[in-house]
Amino acid sequence: MTSDSQLNARELAAAVQARGGRPLHSQLETTLRRLIEQGHVTTAAILPDELQLAAQLGVSRHTVRHALGVLTNEGLLRRERGRGTTVVSATAPRVIERSLSTFYAFAWETRARGATQHSYVLERKVLPADAEFAQRLALPFDTEIERIVRLRTADEDPLVFETAYLPRELTVALDASVLEQQSIYDALERLFGLRITGARESIRPIVLSRPVARMLRASPGSPAFSVERTTWADRGPIEWQESIVRGDRYLYSVDLPRQP
Repeated sequence: MTSDSQLNARELAAAVQARGGRPLHSQLETTLRRLIEQGHVTTAAILPDELQLAAQLGVSRHTVRHALGVLTNEGLLRRERGRGTTVVSATAPRVIERSLSTFYAFAWETRARGATQHSYVLERKVLPADAEFAQRLALPFDTEIERIVRLRTADEDPLVFETAYLPRELTVALDASVLEQQSIYDALERLFGLRITGARESIRPIVLSRPVARMLRASPGSPAFSVERTTWADRGPIEWQESIVRGDRYLYSVDLPRQP
């Protein structure tokens, strides 16, 4: 198998068909995984077009797309509109275990793993609190709040798409350096003398929409978690947020002590 930047569809199809004995989408998935992990297909190599592969294998484009989607979800491939499918890693990225036994923040857990955290601010918008957010944040109706939308990354690996709502009187002091490189919680405690006391989260499984999947470099329809959080400080609730978390990269765990 060639290690050139552009793989040959005929050679790849021949390697897949040589294995035989299983459905072709499974053969394609297994063969590509083996070639990548053994270094026969190198990082940054560009895979053949889906239609080319389908024609060489004698299968539907959907079959090829399914196999490539599995490897994309494992972190071995990246699929981008207009650029095709490229190999991004020879090993599947490590699954991150997030304990629900204690309070956590993305910036804290990223730092603890020795990774570099960066958040891309996609939106900042001030708006009046409607009845729902007035209740969630214990504010008078029409009080100014701010919506902050960020893409959270670790070592430039996009992991979380986050939308947070906070009182405007707090966010006015949060500049770009805080939102991009620091923890909001640390900044609020430092700037306002608050003490973050805890949070409540609700977690449910979802599948990724196409726009969010594109930002998280995942396949549309792949599994994810929707995490809704209300955060409290000693003055009361200060934040409500929804985070969409990549399901292939996170594992949630909780300790269950037995009561005497």
